[in-house]
Amino acid sequence: MSRIWAASGHLVVAAILAWPAAGLAQESNGDNPHGHLNANIDCSACHTAEAWKPAKARPEFDHDESTSFALLGRHQDARCTGCHFDLRFDKPQITSLECAACHVDVHLGNFSNDCSSCHSTVSFNDIPGLSIHSTTSFPLTGSHIQISCESCHRDDQAGAFSTLDTDCYSCHEADYSNAEGIDHVALNLPTDCLQCHGTLVWHADATFDHVTASGGFALSGAHVALSCSSCHDASGTDLIFPTPPAGSNDCIACHQDDYDREHGGTAFPVTCRECHTDVTWDGARFDHAAVGFALIGAHAALECESCHRMPGLELIYPPPSNQNDCVACHQDDYDRVHTGSDFPLACSECHSTNTWDGASFDHSRFFPINTGPHGGADCETCHIQPGNFQVFSCFSCHQHSQDRMDRQHSDENGYVYDSNACYSCHPNGRS
Repeated sequence: MSRIWAASGHLVVAAILAWPAAGLAQESNGDNPHGHLNANIDCSACHTAEAWKPAKARPEFDHDESTSFALLGRHQDARCTGCHFDLRFDKPQITSLECAACHVDVHLGNFSNDCSSCHSTVSFNDIPGLSIHSTTSFPLTGSHIQISCESCHRDDQAGAFSTLDTDCYSCHEADYSNAEGIDHVALNLPTDCLQCHGTLVWHADATFDHVTASGGFALSGAHVALSCSSCHDASGTDLIFPTPPAGSNDCIACHQDDYDREHGGTAFPVTCRECHTDVTWDGARFDHAAVGFALIGAHAALECESCHRMPGLELIYPPPSNQNDCVACHQDDYDRVHTGSDFPLACSECHSTNTWDGASFDHSRFFPINTGPHGGADCETCHIQPGNFQVFSCFSCHQHSQDRMDRQHSDENGYVYDSNACYSCHPNGRS
């Protein structure tokens, strides 16, 4: 038995293998302590004439050319006695491909005998582990890329790396049994973890089929971000709500309290999706026109509280009979501006739903002010009593003296100096 070096660099004991001829002629040199050497190698390559010892620090012997074992990488730093223990340079008789002759196979035969397929002569430890593992039945992906070899190969000694069970459950049984939020054991979920999980993160990339497990309830919108405990008890199986939803649209089964708080006492339907989405309760898209009054113009921007008492949504005003029954809600506005004017209550004849200002009242039905000599006059010019458009005066512009007007109308039967009398004879504002 002789000493040889292991992959780690530690000295171990192993058998010396036979070294075939280096491919060059070997001749006997008598009692040469170095064994049968190449005849072309002269003693002066290593020794000097002064003494056999010490040998030259840098022998002139070319190991690469004169043997079948080229010194590459770390082998260049090795001492001669590191391989030739008794200075017999014709032993060990190995080639550069026979690594196992000097290096113990710490992998216990689990890998290829060709050490160079993973290792180099520069360093045993600098190996492309990820690409090597990709050639096995368990390529490393996700979080497995970042963990140490010992995390999985716990019982292997000095890099044996014996074959392991590649089933997730074999390593993650504790994670399965103690999963937070969903009791995998109680639910008898499959132990094939990849049906729901990925190798990156247990929770973030879970693809649990909630539709199938729940009997038809898909997690969408705001439901996706909820924790399981928002709807299920600690076991992850039983709902915390009294009635299981019949499907994804059966919102009221879980949101009865929300409905009662917002719509209690109303006749609002319990089919929440008619107004709300599963993304947020806010921004309801209730079809107000469906109840007989479309929200158009300035009405569209109003809060519900502008017309309804919350939370029951009772109307503050008498219910309008139709879309154009403005005065049902705007009686106070009409009285403030048009009291005593005998203006029609059909507000839309003059106003729009966008704004009260800029009324489009057709004054020509009563007196032409848009054309002719009276065109462009302000309301206040003729209507001298604010809010009462039945009162008007012609004498704001026609400021003739009564005597003069009397003389001009002396031949008119029933003439009086009065604005209403003027209008009765001059309804078009002409002579």
